[in-house]
Amino acid sequence: MSYFWFILVNIMVAGFVGGVTNHLAIKMLFHPRHEWRLFGRRVPFTPGLIPKRKGEIGGSLGKVVGDYLVTARGLSQMLQRAETKDRLEQTLRRIVTDWTSREITVRELILRWVTPEKADDMVLQLAGWLRERTGRGIEWLWRDKGFGDVKLAALLPDWSEEKRERFVDWGVEQLIDEIKKEMMSPNGDRMLRQMTNQFMGQTGGFLGALAGMFMDEAKTVEKIRTALLEQLDSVNVRLAIGNFIRKKVQQFEGMSLSILLESIAKEESLPYLKEQAQLMLHFEEWLHKLGEVRLDEALARYRDTLLDYTPQAADRALTLLANNVERIMQGIELPKIVEEQVAQFPIEWVEEIILSVSGKEFRAITWLGVLLGGIIGLIQSLVVPWFYS
Repeated sequence: MSYFWFILVNIMVAGFVGGVTNHLAIKMLFHPRHEWRLFGRRVPFTPGLIPKRKGEIGGSLGKVVGDYLVTARGLSQMLQRAETKDRLEQTLRRIVTDWTSREITVRELILRWVTPEKADDMVLQLAGWLRERTGRGIEWLWRDKGFGDVKLAALLPDWSEEKRERFVDWGVEQLIDEIKKEMMSPNGDRMLRQMTNQFMGQTGGFLGALAGMFMDEAKTVEKIRTALLEQLDSVNVRLAIGNFIRKKVQQFEGMSLSILLESIAKEESLPYLKEQAQLMLHFEEWLHKLGEVRLDEALARYRDTLLDYTPQAADRALTLLANNVERIMQGIELPKIVEEQVAQFPIEWVEEIILSVSGKEFRAITWLGVLLGGIIGLIQSLVVPWFYS
Protein backbone atom coordinates (compact mmCIF):
# COMPACT_ATOMS: atom_id res chain seq x y z
CA MET A 1 0.00 0.00 0.00
CA SER A 2 2.85 2.34 0.83
CA TYR A 3 4.34 1.76 -2.61
CA PHE A 4 1.06 2.74 -4.26
CA TRP A 5 1.01 6.05 -2.39
CA PHE A 6 4.62 6.58 -3.30
CA ILE A 7 3.77 6.24 -7.01
CA LEU A 8 0.66 8.41 -6.68
CA VAL A 9 2.48 11.20 -4.85
CA ASN A 10 5.30 11.15 -7.41
CA ILE A 11 2.81 11.39 -10.28
CA MET A 12 0.93 14.26 -8.62
CA VAL A 13 4.07 16.21 -7.72
CA ALA A 14 5.63 15.73 -11.15
CA GLY A 15 2.34 16.61 -12.88
CA PHE A 16 1.96 19.71 -10.72
CA VAL A 17 5.51 20.81 -11.48
CA GLY A 18 5.03 20.19 -15.21
CA GLY A 19 1.78 22.15 -15.30
CA VAL A 20 3.14 25.05 -13.25
CA THR A 21 6.29 25.14 -15.37
CA ASN A 22 4.37 25.38 -18.66
CA HIS A 23 1.92 27.89 -17.21
CA LEU A 24 4.80 29.99 -15.93
CA ALA A 25 6.54 29.77 -19.31
CA ILE A 26 3.39 31.07 -21.03
CA LYS A 27 3.04 33.89 -18.53
CA MET A 28 6.69 34.83 -19.02
CA LEU A 29 5.87 35.62 -22.65
CA PHE A 30 4.08 38.76 -21.42
CA HIS A 31 5.36 39.28 -17.86
CA PRO A 32 6.92 41.15 -16.32
CA ARG A 33 6.08 44.23 -18.36
CA HIS A 34 9.24 46.05 -17.35
CA GLU A 35 12.78 45.21 -16.41
CA TRP A 36 13.44 44.23 -12.80
CA ARG A 37 16.68 45.13 -11.06
CA LEU A 38 18.20 43.71 -7.91
CA PHE A 39 21.27 45.32 -6.36
CA GLY A 40 21.75 47.31 -9.56
CA ARG A 41 21.77 44.22 -11.78
CA ARG A 42 19.02 43.17 -14.16
CA VAL A 43 17.05 40.14 -13.08
CA PRO A 44 17.24 37.43 -15.77
CA PHE A 45 14.19 36.94 -18.02
CA THR A 46 12.90 40.46 -17.29
CA PRO A 47 11.07 41.97 -19.01
CA GLY A 48 9.04 39.22 -20.67
CA LEU A 49 9.81 38.00 -24.17
CA ILE A 50 7.12 40.00 -26.01
CA PRO A 51 7.64 43.30 -24.10
CA LYS A 52 11.40 42.95 -24.56
CA ARG A 53 11.17 42.19 -28.28
CA LYS A 54 8.24 44.51 -29.02
CA GLY A 55 10.28 46.75 -31.34
CA GLU A 56 11.75 43.81 -33.22
CA ILE A 57 8.31 42.20 -33.49
CA GLY A 58 6.91 45.45 -34.93
CA GLY A 59 9.72 45.72 -37.46
CA SER A 60 9.38 42.10 -38.54
CA LEU A 61 5.60 42.33 -38.69
CA GLY A 62 5.82 45.52 -40.75
CA LYS A 63 8.24 43.87 -43.17
CA VAL A 64 6.01 40.82 -43.50
CA VAL A 65 2.90 42.95 -44.07
CA GLY A 66 4.61 45.30 -46.54
CA ASP A 67 6.60 42.68 -48.46
CA TYR A 68 4.27 39.68 -48.47
CA LEU A 69 0.74 40.40 -47.24
CA VAL A 70 -0.22 43.86 -48.54
CA THR A 71 1.73 44.23 -51.79
CA ALA A 72 1.34 46.66 -54.66
CA ARG A 73 0.65 43.78 -57.04
CA GLY A 74 -2.04 42.33 -54.79
CA LEU A 75 -3.74 45.68 -54.33
CA SER A 76 -3.58 46.37 -58.07
CA GLN A 77 -5.23 43.03 -58.83
CA MET A 78 -7.90 43.70 -56.20
CA LEU A 79 -8.64 47.14 -57.69
CA GLN A 80 -9.05 45.63 -61.16
CA ARG A 81 -11.67 43.09 -60.11
CA ALA A 82 -15.19 43.53 -61.42
CA GLU A 83 -16.74 43.20 -57.96
CA THR A 84 -14.55 46.03 -56.67
CA LYS A 85 -15.79 48.29 -59.46
CA ASP A 86 -19.40 47.26 -58.77
CA ARG A 87 -19.08 48.05 -55.05
CA LEU A 88 -17.49 51.43 -55.75
CA GLU A 89 -20.13 52.25 -58.36
CA GLN A 90 -22.94 51.37 -55.94
CA THR A 91 -21.30 53.47 -53.24
CA LEU A 92 -21.00 56.44 -55.59
CA ARG A 93 -24.64 56.09 -56.63
CA ARG A 94 -25.74 56.07 -52.98
CA ILE A 95 -23.66 59.16 -52.28
CA VAL A 96 -25.06 61.02 -55.31
CA THR A 97 -28.65 60.08 -54.47
CA ASP A 98 -28.19 61.03 -50.83
CA TRP A 99 -26.55 64.40 -51.41
CA THR A 100 -28.88 65.48 -54.20
CA SER A 101 -31.94 64.74 -52.05
CA ARG A 102 -31.01 66.47 -48.80
CA GLU A 103 -33.46 69.27 -48.02
CA ILE A 104 -30.96 71.29 -46.01
CA THR A 105 -28.81 74.30 -46.73
CA VAL A 106 -25.04 74.26 -46.91
CA ARG A 107 -24.88 76.15 -43.60
CA GLU A 108 -27.23 73.67 -41.88
CA LEU A 109 -25.00 70.85 -43.10
CA ILE A 110 -21.91 72.53 -41.66
CA LEU A 111 -23.70 73.21 -38.36
CA ARG A 112 -24.04 69.46 -37.85
CA TRP A 113 -20.35 69.35 -37.03
CA VAL A 114 -19.50 72.84 -35.75
CA THR A 115 -21.13 75.57 -33.68
CA PRO A 116 -22.63 78.71 -35.31
CA GLU A 117 -19.74 80.77 -33.95
CA LYS A 118 -17.24 78.36 -35.47
CA ALA A 119 -19.11 78.42 -38.79
CA ASP A 120 -18.99 82.23 -38.90
CA ASP A 121 -15.31 82.12 -38.04
CA MET A 122 -14.76 79.61 -40.86
CA VAL A 123 -16.46 82.01 -43.30
CA LEU A 124 -14.19 84.85 -42.21
CA GLN A 125 -11.10 82.67 -42.43
CA LEU A 126 -12.07 81.35 -45.87
CA ALA A 127 -12.83 84.86 -47.13
CA GLY A 128 -9.48 86.06 -45.81
CA TRP A 129 -7.74 83.14 -47.47
CA LEU A 130 -9.49 83.87 -50.78
CA ARG A 131 -8.49 87.53 -50.57
CA GLU A 132 -4.91 86.57 -49.87
CA ARG A 133 -4.83 84.05 -52.72
CA THR A 134 -6.43 86.59 -55.05
CA GLY A 135 -3.78 89.15 -54.17
CA ARG A 136 -1.02 86.61 -54.69
CA GLY A 137 -2.57 85.51 -57.97
CA ILE A 138 -2.72 89.08 -59.25
CA GLU A 139 0.87 89.69 -58.15
CA TRP A 140 2.01 86.45 -59.80
CA LEU A 141 0.21 87.27 -63.05
CA TRP A 142 1.15 90.97 -63.08
CA ARG A 143 4.77 90.76 -61.97
CA ASP A 144 6.11 87.21 -62.21
CA LYS A 145 4.44 86.33 -65.52
CA GLY A 146 5.10 89.83 -66.91
CA PHE A 147 1.48 90.64 -67.69
CA GLY A 148 2.01 94.22 -66.52
CA ASP A 149 4.73 94.69 -69.17
CA VAL A 150 2.51 93.58 -72.04
CA LYS A 151 1.73 96.32 -74.56
CA LEU A 152 -1.91 97.20 -75.01
CA ALA A 153 -1.70 96.56 -78.77
CA ALA A 154 -0.61 92.97 -78.08
CA LEU A 155 -3.90 92.28 -76.26
CA LEU A 156 -6.09 93.53 -79.09
CA PRO A 157 -6.87 90.66 -81.50
CA ASP A 158 -5.61 91.28 -85.05
CA TRP A 159 -4.99 94.95 -84.33
CA SER A 160 -4.02 96.93 -87.45
CA GLU A 161 -4.03 100.43 -88.84
CA GLU A 162 -7.34 99.75 -90.55
CA LYS A 163 -8.95 98.72 -87.26
CA ARG A 164 -7.46 101.77 -85.59
CA GLU A 165 -9.10 104.06 -88.15
CA ARG A 166 -12.41 102.31 -87.74
CA PHE A 167 -12.11 102.72 -83.98
CA VAL A 168 -11.31 106.44 -84.45
CA ASP A 169 -14.37 106.91 -86.69
CA TRP A 170 -16.53 105.06 -84.20
CA GLY A 171 -15.11 107.16 -81.35
CA VAL A 172 -15.83 110.40 -83.21
CA GLU A 173 -19.43 109.41 -83.85
CA GLN A 174 -19.97 108.27 -80.27
CA LEU A 175 -18.41 111.40 -78.79
CA ILE A 176 -20.38 113.79 -81.03
CA ASP A 177 -23.64 111.92 -80.40
CA GLU A 178 -23.10 112.10 -76.63
CA ILE A 179 -22.33 115.83 -76.83
CA LYS A 180 -25.49 116.43 -78.87
CA LYS A 181 -27.61 114.45 -76.40
CA GLU A 182 -26.14 116.41 -73.52
CA MET A 183 -26.79 119.77 -75.23
CA MET A 184 -30.42 118.82 -75.93
CA SER A 185 -30.99 117.67 -72.35
CA PRO A 186 -32.22 119.90 -69.48
CA ASN A 187 -28.73 119.80 -68.05
CA GLY A 188 -27.30 121.05 -71.35
CA ASP A 189 -29.92 123.81 -71.51
CA ARG A 190 -28.89 125.01 -68.02
CA MET A 191 -25.24 124.95 -69.03
CA LEU A 192 -25.93 127.09 -72.13
CA ARG A 193 -27.96 129.59 -70.09
CA GLN A 194 -25.13 129.88 -67.56
CA MET A 195 -22.64 130.45 -70.37
CA THR A 196 -24.88 133.15 -71.90
CA ASN A 197 -25.32 134.93 -68.58
CA GLN A 198 -21.59 134.77 -67.86
CA PHE A 199 -20.83 136.19 -71.31
CA MET A 200 -23.29 139.08 -70.84
CA GLY A 201 -21.92 139.73 -67.37
CA GLN A 202 -18.36 139.86 -68.66
CA THR A 203 -19.35 142.39 -71.38
CA GLY A 204 -20.24 144.98 -68.69
CA GLY A 205 -20.87 148.69 -69.11
CA PHE A 206 -23.64 150.37 -71.02
CA LEU A 207 -23.49 147.95 -73.96
CA GLY A 208 -23.82 144.94 -71.71
CA ALA A 209 -26.81 146.43 -69.90
CA LEU A 210 -28.41 147.47 -73.20
CA ALA A 211 -27.90 143.99 -74.68
CA GLY A 212 -29.43 142.42 -71.59
CA MET A 213 -32.53 144.61 -71.98
CA PHE A 214 -33.21 143.86 -75.65
CA MET A 215 -31.98 140.23 -76.00
CA ASP A 216 -34.29 137.27 -75.37
CA GLU A 217 -32.36 134.70 -73.28
CA ALA A 218 -34.28 131.71 -74.64
CA LYS A 219 -33.75 132.72 -78.25
CA THR A 220 -30.09 133.45 -77.59
CA VAL A 221 -29.60 130.01 -76.01
CA GLU A 222 -31.37 128.33 -78.91
CA LYS A 223 -29.20 130.17 -81.44
CA ILE A 224 -26.04 129.18 -79.56
CA ARG A 225 -27.22 125.56 -79.42
CA THR A 226 -27.99 125.55 -83.13
CA ALA A 227 -24.59 127.03 -83.94
CA LEU A 228 -22.79 124.49 -81.78
CA LEU A 229 -24.73 121.59 -83.30
CA GLU A 230 -23.85 122.81 -86.77
CA GLN A 231 -20.19 123.03 -85.80
CA LEU A 232 -20.25 119.51 -84.42
CA ASP A 233 -21.42 118.28 -87.81
CA SER A 234 -18.74 120.25 -89.66
CA VAL A 235 -15.81 118.47 -91.29
CA ASN A 236 -13.19 120.53 -89.44
CA VAL A 237 -14.54 119.67 -85.99
CA ARG A 238 -14.82 116.00 -86.87
CA LEU A 239 -11.25 116.00 -88.19
CA ALA A 240 -10.00 117.73 -85.04
CA ILE A 241 -11.76 115.24 -82.77
CA GLY A 242 -10.58 112.34 -84.93
CA ASN A 243 -6.97 113.53 -84.82
CA PHE A 244 -7.16 113.86 -81.04
CA ILE A 245 -8.57 110.35 -80.62
CA ARG A 246 -6.06 108.91 -83.10
CA LYS A 247 -3.17 110.51 -81.25
CA LYS A 248 -4.36 109.12 -77.93
CA VAL A 249 -4.94 105.65 -79.39
CA GLN A 250 -1.45 105.58 -80.88
CA GLN A 251 -0.07 106.73 -77.55
CA PHE A 252 -1.95 104.04 -75.64
CA GLU A 253 -0.97 101.31 -78.12
CA GLY A 254 2.69 101.59 -77.19
CA MET A 255 2.05 101.72 -73.45
CA SER A 256 2.42 98.69 -71.21
CA LEU A 257 -0.56 97.81 -69.04
CA SER A 258 1.24 98.93 -65.89
CA ILE A 259 2.12 102.36 -67.31
CA LEU A 260 -1.38 102.75 -68.75
CA LEU A 261 -2.97 101.88 -65.41
CA GLU A 262 -0.63 104.21 -63.53
CA SER A 263 -1.51 107.07 -65.87
CA ILE A 264 -5.20 106.50 -65.16
CA ALA A 265 -4.99 105.78 -61.41
CA LYS A 266 -2.18 108.27 -60.64
CA GLU A 267 -0.50 105.65 -58.42
CA GLU A 268 1.47 102.41 -58.70
CA SER A 269 -0.34 99.89 -60.82
CA LEU A 270 0.01 96.68 -58.77
CA PRO A 271 -1.23 98.02 -55.39
CA TYR A 272 -4.05 99.84 -57.18
CA LEU A 273 -5.06 96.70 -59.07
CA LYS A 274 -5.05 94.58 -55.89
CA GLU A 275 -7.04 97.22 -54.03
CA GLN A 276 -9.68 97.43 -56.76
CA ALA A 277 -9.93 93.64 -56.89
CA GLN A 278 -10.55 93.50 -53.14
CA LEU A 279 -13.27 96.15 -53.46
CA MET A 280 -15.03 94.27 -56.25
CA LEU A 281 -14.75 90.76 -54.80
CA HIS A 282 -17.19 90.49 -51.87
CA PHE A 283 -16.13 87.06 -50.62
CA GLU A 284 -17.95 87.24 -47.27
CA GLU A 285 -21.24 88.14 -48.95
CA TRP A 286 -20.83 85.40 -51.56
CA LEU A 287 -19.99 82.79 -48.92
CA HIS A 288 -23.03 83.75 -46.82
CA LYS A 289 -25.22 83.44 -49.94
CA LEU A 290 -23.64 80.06 -50.64
CA GLY A 291 -24.50 78.98 -47.10
CA GLU A 292 -28.20 79.63 -47.76
CA VAL A 293 -28.28 77.43 -50.87
CA ARG A 294 -30.22 74.19 -50.42
CA LEU A 295 -28.40 71.06 -51.48
CA ASP A 296 -31.38 69.47 -53.22
CA GLU A 297 -32.17 72.65 -55.18
CA ALA A 298 -28.56 73.13 -56.21
CA LEU A 299 -27.73 69.51 -57.04
CA ALA A 300 -31.04 67.91 -58.08
CA ARG A 301 -30.70 69.16 -61.65
CA TYR A 302 -27.38 67.32 -61.96
CA ARG A 303 -28.55 64.06 -60.34
CA ASP A 304 -29.25 62.11 -63.53
CA THR A 305 -26.03 63.34 -65.11
CA LEU A 306 -24.00 62.35 -62.07
CA LEU A 307 -25.70 58.95 -61.84
CA ASP A 308 -24.97 58.30 -65.51
CA TYR A 309 -21.35 59.28 -64.92
CA THR A 310 -20.79 56.99 -61.91
CA PRO A 311 -19.65 53.90 -63.93
CA GLN A 312 -17.12 56.01 -65.79
CA ALA A 313 -16.01 57.75 -62.59
CA ALA A 314 -15.57 54.43 -60.77
CA ASP A 315 -13.60 52.96 -63.66
CA ARG A 316 -11.33 56.00 -63.92
CA ALA A 317 -10.76 56.16 -60.18
CA LEU A 318 -9.83 52.48 -59.92
CA THR A 319 -7.62 52.66 -63.02
CA LEU A 320 -5.83 55.69 -61.61
CA LEU A 321 -5.31 53.95 -58.27
CA ALA A 322 -4.16 50.71 -59.90
CA ASN A 323 -1.62 52.53 -62.07
CA ASN A 324 -0.22 54.44 -59.11
CA VAL A 325 -0.63 51.91 -56.30
CA GLU A 326 3.10 51.13 -56.15
CA ARG A 327 3.95 54.82 -55.87
CA ILE A 328 1.29 55.22 -53.20
CA MET A 329 2.62 52.24 -51.25
CA GLN A 330 6.11 53.73 -51.35
CA GLY A 331 4.76 57.06 -50.23
CA ILE A 332 2.81 55.81 -47.23
CA GLU A 333 5.65 53.47 -46.08
CA LEU A 334 3.34 50.69 -44.86
CA PRO A 335 6.05 48.70 -42.99
CA LYS A 336 6.98 51.80 -41.03
CA ILE A 337 3.33 52.49 -40.20
CA VAL A 338 2.84 48.92 -38.95
CA GLU A 339 6.03 49.13 -36.88
CA GLU A 340 4.95 52.43 -35.31
CA GLN A 341 1.47 51.13 -34.56
CA VAL A 342 2.83 47.99 -32.93
CA ALA A 343 5.22 50.12 -30.86
CA GLN A 344 2.28 52.25 -29.66
CA PHE A 345 0.04 49.25 -29.03
CA PRO A 346 -0.34 48.56 -25.26
CA ILE A 347 1.22 45.25 -24.30
CA GLU A 348 -1.91 44.46 -22.27
CA TRP A 349 -3.96 44.56 -25.47
CA VAL A 350 -1.44 42.34 -27.22
CA GLU A 351 -1.73 39.78 -24.42
CA GLU A 352 -5.53 39.97 -24.49
CA ILE A 353 -5.63 39.48 -28.26
CA ILE A 354 -3.21 36.55 -28.24
CA LEU A 355 -4.99 34.85 -25.34
CA SER A 356 -8.39 35.38 -26.96
CA VAL A 357 -7.13 33.73 -30.13
CA SER A 358 -4.87 31.03 -28.64
CA GLY A 359 -6.29 30.64 -25.12
CA LYS A 360 -7.40 27.04 -25.72
CA GLU A 361 -4.00 26.09 -27.13
CA PHE A 362 -2.21 27.67 -24.16
CA ARG A 363 -4.46 25.78 -21.73
CA ALA A 364 -3.78 22.59 -23.67
CA ILE A 365 -0.04 23.24 -23.34
CA THR A 366 -0.48 23.68 -19.59
CA TRP A 367 -2.37 20.39 -19.27
CA LEU A 368 0.17 18.75 -21.54
CA GLY A 369 2.79 19.78 -18.99
CA VAL A 370 0.68 18.16 -16.29
CA LEU A 371 0.40 14.97 -18.37
CA LEU A 372 4.08 14.81 -19.22
CA GLY A 373 4.98 15.57 -15.62
CA GLY A 374 2.69 12.77 -14.44
CA ILE A 375 4.25 10.33 -16.91
CA ILE A 376 7.73 11.35 -15.80
CA GLY A 377 6.64 10.88 -12.16
CA LEU A 378 5.29 7.42 -12.95
CA ILE A 379 8.46 6.39 -14.75
CA GLN A 380 10.54 7.78 -11.91
CA SER A 381 8.45 5.86 -9.35
CA LEU A 382 9.06 2.62 -11.23
CA VAL A 383 12.75 3.15 -11.95
CA VAL A 384 14.00 4.54 -8.62
CA PRO A 385 13.00 1.47 -6.48
CA TRP A 386 14.61 -0.77 -9.08
CA PHE A 387 17.94 1.03 -8.57
CA TYR A 388 17.70 0.63 -4.77
CA SER A 389 16.53 -2.98 -4.74
